[in-house]
Amino acid sequence: MSTGHVKPLHPWYTRLYRLARLDYFKILRTHGAPAQVARGVGYGIFVELIFFPTLGLGFFLIYPLNKYLKGHLAASIAGFFFAKLFAVFTIPPSFILGSKILGLEDFGARFMADDKLKSLGEIWVTVKQLFSSGELFQALAGWAAGAAVFGVVIGAIGFIFTLIGLKKYQAHRKERREEILREKEAA
Repeated sequence: MSTGHVKPLHPWYTRLYRLARLDYFKILRTHGAPAQVARGVGYGIFVELIFFPTLGLGFFLIYPLNKYLKGHLAASIAGFFFAKLFAVFTIPPSFILGSKILGLEDFGARFMADDKLKSLGEIWVTVKQLFSSGELFQALAGWAAGAAVFGVVIGAIGFIFTLIGLKKYQAHRKERREEILREKEAA
């Protein structure tokens, strides 16, 4: 066994930033038409936000969605994992919006305390109460309806940003290649 010096890990936020940056570069360097890659990112974000409560079931829906709606699978997977970073923050608004859409009781208020999300233990107690009263499926339906709206909106935003970024990146690469060719011809 070696007793040499081991470099300590970077803080969690640095590692998270690096992972997000890696996903960003994977998307930029993906081969394919910008619109197809951008659609893939939007589909990945959409699927993650809708199926966040199922904790992974949505991952299996990415393939047929991209196959039949002409998205890019690798970009969709990157969008799926990118959406995991902020999906937790859409839970209370999804409950509130879904309850309003479906005309249900405001289930989001049961998970909030003083304008903040309750602790995990308190949330578990609330879920047990909803399950015992038979309202859990209504609450989940409200969550899914609200998450669908957030998935469409945030997925569309992801599509637009990715499309703009890809077009700029590809134009920059093309310009750089042409500049290199001009330098070679001049030499």
